[in-house]
Amino acid sequence: MRAEIDAEFLGSAPGRFNSLVVSDIDEDDNIEIVLGNYEGHINVIEYRDNEYIEEWRSEKLGTRLWGIMVADLDGDGNNEIIAGTGEGEVFIYDAKTHERKWKSPELIRDAHGFAVGDVDADGQNELIIGTGYKTDTPWGTVYIYNGVNLTLEAKIEELGSRIRAISIHDVDNDGVNELVFGTGHALGETPGEGYIHIYQYDGQRYVREWKSPDLNGDPEGLLIKDVDGDGNLEIVASNGYRYFPGFLYIFRYSGGLGVGEPDIYEMVLESDDIGPKAYGLDAADIDGDGIIEIVIGNQPGYIWVFDGSTHEVEWKSDLLGTDIFGIKLYDIDRDGQMEIIATQGGYQGKADFTSAYTTPHIFIIDGKTHVIEETIGEPDYLAFAFQIVIVTLVIVFLVLLNIIVRKKKVQKVTTEQPKEVVASSES
Repeated sequence: MRAEIDAEFLGSAPGRFNSLVVSDIDEDDNIEIVLGNYEGHINVIEYRDNEYIEEWRSEKLGTRLWGIMVADLDGDGNNEIIAGTGEGEVFIYDAKTHERKWKSPELIRDAHGFAVGDVDADGQNELIIGTGYKTDTPWGTVYIYNGVNLTLEAKIEELGSRIRAISIHDVDNDGVNELVFGTGHALGETPGEGYIHIYQYDGQRYVREWKSPDLNGDPEGLLIKDVDGDGNLEIVASNGYRYFPGFLYIFRYSGGLGVGEPDIYEMVLESDDIGPKAYGLDAADIDGDGIIEIVIGNQPGYIWVFDGSTHEVEWKSDLLGTDIFGIKLYDIDRDGQMEIIATQGGYQGKADFTSAYTTPHIFIIDGKTHVIEETIGEPDYLAFAFQIVIVTLVIVFLVLLNIIVRKKKVQKVTTEQPKEVVASSES
């Protein structure tokens, strides 16, 4: 089945990295898919009356709009859409009215990582913004803004680059929230370093509590969740770079005899290679068996499903098309069965052809049967055919016009030429 939304609305590379949200963002009892794209638009698609419709598209905010979050940032009971661009600007919109509420000063490039939560125990939310482009290393920066008045409270600097995966949780169960985020360092075709960092506010500044071992690729998928049902939170991350191996990692607080600096977290899992750029990540009980599944999308175009308890691979999709970097799990049609919402599609970079352009799609996949329920973003072939006919007619008209003009020129030369010859002979 094809939803009546074409690829042009989605834009290229939709929902890439952390620019995909699925929820009822405006509390109208309908579920929305919110995504960013390479061209710099926020796109909102609503599921209403058993169909997907275009609800809103923002103005162009910049390029590489690959950071999207929806949260009640200021605690007023209404959600905000938070969006970040490749130029390093962050925009905040009212999720109901779409009115712009704030625009940040220009930050370090690629403001793509977001988290909202009380990270300094002051009773108010903070807005965490992760930044850094791949050639900016080590200038990646985490900005910490007050969620109510949006004043800058703190910065954590010189962290590598591409800080796109951020979460706020009490990971070690000490009663205080930690700030957890991933950084990358890879450049060119060199396999890159990648780390998970944990920072905590000590009342005056943010102090690093832990740094993972080198994961050999930036972890851009990150979530904190009890995926094995043992009552303890796990750090779940997926990573990889370019055409090098990608992995699923799971870490858990141990207090000691683990890995990293200091060695207070144990590595529960390092999966086999699941392909490069394993960036799309989410976890939920998608098949109703009472066990959490971990779902990952990668650059070649596959979706992997892991059992959160045994870590066995439950399913690997057929090839769906390159760059499945957006993954969310949600019962979007409210039929009691979870769906996998996967955004797919690359772009033609200015100097980086590792993600060649492909027609973008959003796949809505039944989490239990793995059947594709909807494909959003198919080209409008009727409109495309009409455009071809119009272009063809224009070309034919221009060709005929050119022929007529040339004939008139020949006729003019033919009628004028004998007079010149006669005049020449008379002289």
